[in-house]
Amino acid sequence: MVATFGQLKAFNAVARAGSFTRAAQRLAVSQPAITAQIRRLEVDHDVVLFERTASGVQLTALGRRLFRITQNLDDLEEAAGVLLGGGEDVVPQVLRIATASPQVFMPVVAAFSRRHPEVELDVAVGSTGDALRRLLDREADIALTPMFRADDRLDHIVYRRHRLAALVPADHPFSKHESVSVNDVVAEPLIMRLGLSMTEKVADQALAMHGLRPRPVLRLETREAVHEAVANHLGVAFVLEHDVPPDTRFRVVPVFDCDGFAEEAVVWLHSRRSLGLIRDFIAVAEGMRDGDGPPLPPRAS
Repeated sequence: MVATFGQLKAFNAVARAGSFTRAAQRLAVSQPAITAQIRRLEVDHDVVLFERTASGVQLTALGRRLFRITQNLDDLEEAAGVLLGGGEDVVPQVLRIATASPQVFMPVVAAFSRRHPEVELDVAVGSTGDALRRLLDREADIALTPMFRADDRLDHIVYRRHRLAALVPADHPFSKHESVSVNDVVAEPLIMRLGLSMTEKVADQALAMHGLRPRPVLRLETREAVHEAVANHLGVAFVLEHDVPPDTRFRVVPVFDCDGFAEEAVVWLHSRRSLGLIRDFIAVAEGMRDGDGPPLPPRAS
């Protein structure tokens, strides 16, 4: 027996919402109607797709496999609605954005808001992994992150490239330099990030190129914590040059002997490119990006 589109639509809604009640609200139908569709789907195929918990429902292993196959159906329905002229009714005027680099991407978010003031923006800030998970789980419409590994489900444009720099206190001797070397930075008390952020990847490449193995005096989980540690004279840190907010307490000094750079990307699900708000955001980002040219040339010392 073939599952109906109505059953799969109800299944997708419950899988995303984690609750029959919330799924019914999203689809503007009654909860018994959703429950009946799911029960019929499970009975007809003699399967269990959801495990009931105290806080809602969770997908079973089979349910997760089915969701990986069916989740694009909702995207196709939205895209068809836009094509057939029902865009305003089909696509809500809320754009959900997940970003790992708010300092880099806030200008394009602001530009989109000025161009489309009627659209409510829901911005979640976290790690690159968080942003991409939200995108793949349809919890976000756009992800704004450092460059990611290839994935057939995703499309992207490069929005910005930026180089490795040193973050130093405003009264540090390096603050008067036009640039510093990797060796200069490592010779100072060094603050680094926990985990494998894009900054740490670029810094690790620079250190390996120079045969250096630093011993940081402090490791911190977030970039904001690193900034505060530097501002309070606990040491210096490697940063990406456009990833630091203006602050009179510290200065960003270029590192001249590192050829590596990070790429920041606007990312979306391939199946959702034609949806109105996503398409509009991409257009704004394309008009502001600096990622079309060749890699940045090496800095001179």
